[in-house]
Amino acid sequence: MGTGAWKKVRRAGLACAGSVLALAALSLPASSAEYPRRVAIAPFVSLAKEDIQQTVSVLPRLLSSRLMALAGAEVTLLPPGDKPAAESAREARLPLLLQGTVAKLGKGYSIDVTALDLETGKAAGAFFAVAATEDEIIPRLGDLATEISEKIFGVKAVIRAYAPSPAVHPPVSYPAVPPPVAPAGGPSPVPTPAPGPVPAPALASPGTAALQDSGKEWVPSSLKKIAESGMIVDELHGIVSGDVDSEGNADVIAYGKKGIHLYRVNGADILPRARMTEGLPGQILNVEAVDLDMDGAKEIVATGHDGDNLRSSVWKKKGEVYERVADRLLYYLVLLPDWGGKKVVAGQQQGSDTPFQGKLYAMSWNGKTLAAGKALPANTLQAPLSSGIFGLSSAKFGEEWKWIYTDENNHLRVLDAAGNTAYKTVAKYGWSGDSFEWGLYLPRVGKTRYYTRKAPRVSLGPGGSPLVLAPMVEEGFMKLESTSKTTRLVLLRWDGGEFIEVAGTPKGDRIYSGADFLSPDGLRRGGKAVASVIEKPDGVLKGGISRLLLFQVE
Repeated sequence: MGTGAWKKVRRAGLACAGSVLALAALSLPASSAEYPRRVAIAPFVSLAKEDIQQTVSVLPRLLSSRLMALAGAEVTLLPPGDKPAAESAREARLPLLLQGTVAKLGKGYSIDVTALDLETGKAAGAFFAVAATEDEIIPRLGDLATEISEKIFGVKAVIRAYAPSPAVHPPVSYPAVPPPVAPAGGPSPVPTPAPGPVPAPALASPGTAALQDSGKEWVPSSLKKIAESGMIVDELHGIVSGDVDSEGNADVIAYGKKGIHLYRVNGADILPRARMTEGLPGQILNVEAVDLDMDGAKEIVATGHDGDNLRSSVWKKKGEVYERVADRLLYYLVLLPDWGGKKVVAGQQQGSDTPFQGKLYAMSWNGKTLAAGKALPANTLQAPLSSGIFGLSSAKFGEEWKWIYTDENNHLRVLDAAGNTAYKTVAKYGWSGDSFEWGLYLPRVGKTRYYTRKAPRVSLGPGGSPLVLAPMVEEGFMKLESTSKTTRLVLLRWDGGEFIEVAGTPKGDRIYSGADFLSPDGLRRGGKAVASVIEKPDGVLKGGISRLLLFQVE
C-alpha cells in the first residue's frame, strides 16, 4: 500500500461512527519467523487531552492476555518507572518490546502500537486500531492482538470481534499465507484456516459443555494457558478460588509472605482488586474459601502462626472489602470439598512439641465463630495422618468417601475412612518449599523445621471419578527452600484404582506453588483453573516475584 493510500485509510477510519473499526499493520521487512513468542509490553501512554488514564492503564494487561490466548506468547508487563522500557526489557533478555499510545483525533481515538526488535534496535512492526468512543478502546485490543499475532509471530487468525463496515471499507484481498513454523522450544502454531468468512463460535458455559460430546465421555487432555497476571511483589505460597459464576468468572485469593492478594478472573483477564495485610498471622500457612453462613458468598478462612501460637481467623466480604469476624481460633483449618456429600471445614488443634495434635474435627459456624463439632473417623495416631492435618482433602470414590492426603514425603495417598492407606503414588506432589519452625529450642540445633504440604484441589470429573490438580515436584526438591528446583502443574484422574496424569504443563523456570479449579459444579470441557507461580524466590535483600496463571482445560 502506498503512503497516500495508507493515509486515506487512516483518515477514513477516524471519521467513522458507531462501532466501525479501521485496523491495519505496517509490515516491515523483518520476517515473523525471526521472533520467538516472548515479548515485553510497556505501560501505554495517553496523548488525549481528556482524562482517559483509567482506561489506558489496563490496556497492557488486556493486550497481554489476548496475545497469550491467540499466539501462546510469553508476555512480561513492565512496571512504570524512571528506567526506559527498552532497557528494562533488555535486562529481562526479551527479544521484543511493544509500546502503545492512545490519541484523540477528531471525534475518535487512535490506539497505536509499535514493536521494537531489542537486538537490532529497529522497528519490527507498527499497528493501529481506531475507536469511535472511549468505550470502544478496550474491544479494539482483540483486533490489535490478532494483527500482532499474525504479523510478528506468524499465527494466522481470522475471527474478529468487530468486522469493518463494507460500506466504508471494501473487502481487501490478501495473498496466501504459508503455514507458520513454531520457534524452537515454543508452543505449536495455530494452523492457518481456509480463506473466507468464518462465523464466531458460540461460547458455551462449562455446565453445557457435556451436552456437546454426543454422549461420549470427555476425558481432559490439555491445560492451555490463556492469561497471566502482572508481576506480584511477593513470594506466593498458594491460591484458592472464591465466588465463581457459571461462566468461570471468579474471585481468586492468593497468599504469600506479605499478605493475601485478591484478584478477579473476568473472561481471559486476571485483574488485581485489593491486598490484605492488617490483622493476619505473622506467617500464613493455609487459606480456604467457603460459604460458612450459607448466604451465597464465600468467607476467607486463614490459618497461620505467631511464634508458637497457632492462629486461624475468618474474614467476611462486606461491600468491596473483607472484615475479620472471628479470630484466635486454635485450630489448623482445611476445607474438605466432599465428605458425606457435603463441604466440611476440618480442624486439628495446636500441639506442643509438634504444630498439630489430636483428632480431626468437623467445624461448624455458630454465627460468631467456628467451633469444633463431631470428631471425624480418621485415626491420627497412626501413619500417615500422625504427621498432622497438612495436605488433607477428600473425595467420593464410587460409593465411598475417602481421604486424599499429601504425606510428609510428598506422595499422594488415598486413605479409607479410618485413615488406612489404600493407594500411594510413586511421583511427588504438593510443593513444600515453604517452611516454619516450631517447638522446643535446642542449642546448636534450634527449633524443628516443618515443611508445608499442599492438599491437591479436587473436582468431580467425567463419569463421576475424582480429578485432582496439584504441583508435581522433582526428586531432590523435598526439604529444600524454593531456590533450586522447578515444578509442573498436573491434572490427575482416578482411573482403574490409581491416579493417572491426563494433562500437565511443560517444565520451566517457574515454581508452581498452588492451583485451584474455577468449576463450582464439576469440571467440564472448557473449564478453567488458576495457579500461582514463583518467578523469583524471596531473598535476603529483596522480595520475591510471583504471578497468577489462568488455564483452560480441553
